[in-house]
Amino acid sequence: MVKKVLYFHHATSLGGAPRSLSLLVKGLDRERFQPIVVMPRRVDNDAVKALFSEAGAEVLEERDIRPFHGSSVAPNHKFSGRTYAIASYPLTARCAKRVVKAVRPDLVHLNSTCMVAAAAGAHMASPKLPVIAHVREPLLSNRWGRVLAGLNRKHVNAFISIDEAGLKTLGGNNIDGTVVYNFVDEATFHTDISLGGKYKRDQAWDADEVVFLFLARVAPSNGVLELVRLVESITQKLHPAARFVIAGFPKIKTGYALEAYEATRQSTRCAALDFVETPVPLMLASDVIIAPFTEPHSARSVFEGAALGKPSLVANIPHLAELVIDGHTGKVFSWHNSDSFVSAVNELCDGDKRVQMGRNSVGFAVDNFSSGAGVERTMSVYDRMLKK
Repeated sequence: MVKKVLYFHHATSLGGAPRSLSLLVKGLDRERFQPIVVMPRRVDNDAVKALFSEAGAEVLEERDIRPFHGSSVAPNHKFSGRTYAIASYPLTARCAKRVVKAVRPDLVHLNSTCMVAAAAGAHMASPKLPVIAHVREPLLSNRWGRVLAGLNRKHVNAFISIDEAGLKTLGGNNIDGTVVYNFVDEATFHTDISLGGKYKRDQAWDADEVVFLFLARVAPSNGVLELVRLVESITQKLHPAARFVIAGFPKIKTGYALEAYEATRQSTRCAALDFVETPVPLMLASDVIIAPFTEPHSARSVFEGAALGKPSLVANIPHLAELVIDGHTGKVFSWHNSDSFVSAVNELCDGDKRVQMGRNSVGFAVDNFSSGAGVERTMSVYDRMLKK
């Protein structure tokens, strides 16, 4: 008998969370599971709605689907944001209760821990209904983050986390948690690599350059400005072929993004690119993916790059370090030791070593980051929870 899985999704922008959910929905065994996605009804939600619909889900829009943020990615530090979250909580819970009664799902899957109010509402409608929450980013260790963690432990039956470090931020004992790394579409492993050469020629990049690509949000937690400053301070120690491309700047640059942009433009080793809608050709044109994050959270570019045969250079912080086997699929450096950065960059500038690490990355990605493997592991969690 086909089981209904009701997903609660929190955002209307095209980021990592909706893309990950769309891959999961697309890969589900339709003879076993029927996906239904509930998302916020907003004027700017068309692209995300289309993403879920094209993946094969029935999509429901509800005005009162609102997140309760408290993670390193969405810290919710301002009083106004926290007031909004508290006021929205009962609205989302009542909305979820009504939707669960109407849909009558066999299982509920929150696409983020910030949708915990939907878990409370689902259990109001059906106390024995299994509810799973996806831990996509670490919850804060402050009082606000502990409140969010406590609500999740109270209302959620099991967790699927994109890394081991994320599970630990839930706190408490006896957490029912399973790690399923973020994954990429199987088609990524068969991408036409000639796209990279064309992009490189279009950019007029020197064929002898070794391009280290940063591809993420330009935000303090991602360490862009810190990376540029580090590179400039040790440029004489770095291999002469090493170049650093910072991609992800918004068109309108203010605050931290503007400061990082100006520093990048003044650098002798770095180049700036605005946000890229289609990043695969840029990734293929690059040689190494770099994630110099300063705060713990995962990096989509690392596992997408691995699927494309690109080794990574990552900061030695929780979540990131899990995505790389140091010396095998990439290198890990410490922010507290600039020599570790120099050593890692220079080793990755060695063509033979870099190529071998790239090959190793593909094998690691097949085992850990492929959508086929990720969907199977997720469905195994569904089966286990439904048996309970």
